[in-house]
Amino acid sequence: ALPISAASGGARRQGAGATMPYRPDAALPRALVVEDKVKPVQAIIMGGPGCGKHTVCRSLCEKYGMVHISIGDVLREKVRQKTESSDLIAEYMVEGRLVPDELAISIVREKINSPEVQERGWLLDNFPRTSDQAEAMMELGIIPDKFIFINVPEDVLVERCVNRRVDPETGDVYNLKTNPPPDDEEIRKRLVKRDDDNEDAITRRLEVFFEGSDDVLEIFNDIKDRKSTRLNSSH
Repeated sequence: ALPISAASGGARRQGAGATMPYRPDAALPRALVVEDKVKPVQAIIMGGPGCGKHTVCRSLCEKYGMVHISIGDVLREKVRQKTESSDLIAEYMVEGRLVPDELAISIVREKINSPEVQERGWLLDNFPRTSDQAEAMMELGIIPDKFIFINVPEDVLVERCVNRRVDPETGDVYNLKTNPPPDDEEIRKRLVKRDDDNEDAITRRLEVFFEGSDDVLEIFNDIKDRKSTRLNSSH
């Protein structure tokens, strides 16, 4: 075996002729070479309907590789699939009410326990919505590293939602006034307006959102060593 000497600048392997840098990964069994695994990001983003979460979520997930988990998207998909609970879910959503906690929690638990989410981390979109949901999450060990709150005036949110249109094929979200769709007839034809994007439902959704948001913020702000970010917008 070739002797190893501790020369300045690190250990080196000696042999005939010039010395060469000692490489631990080459000299030691691979089982002894341990790499620290970076913990995936776990975050919650919260904001009223029309606050711009979709854009922020897409940007964050692209940057950090997280999986975007939207309870609203899951519920809308269940309605489209005509499951046993479709009619009940649709009724809640059209009226701007929250679905029962048991249903929402079960969706979150199922999504977060999936192998992909465990590997990549998660970004929970507007969940939890109430203090009961927040406490249930903590009991399940679902605790974020980061909490993001997007603060937008109510009148701006109402106007954004009324003029919101969604491309069901790409998921892109447009606003007829501030962010109109491209001048492409095919894209414009397939744009849809969500059933709950009517003024009555939006007003009710905002009431429900702000009723619970303060309690949720207080719960997560009290978690030791957690950091919260508040983003403000008035446009």
